[in-house]
Amino acid sequence: MSLKDAMVAKKTRTTPQKTQALEEVVKEEMKRLNVNVPASLLKGFKAKAALEGKEMSEVVKSFIEQYVRS
Repeated sequence: MSLKDAMVAKKTRTTPQKTQALEEVVKEEMKRLNVNVPASLLKGFKAKAALEGKEMSEVVKSFIEQYVRS
């Protein structure tokens, strides 16, 4: 396989990151949600999300999706 063929194969390869990036390009318009919670709850939420390497908005979105589906 030539270098050129290898580069073409690399560009056409599907990876989880590439799939996620493509999904983000075509995703629905986002809206802001403001929620009042006790300061201690927010502090714990921020800490747990950070420890798990997740964005807080990602976690909230997941909770809302589960709630709507049930």
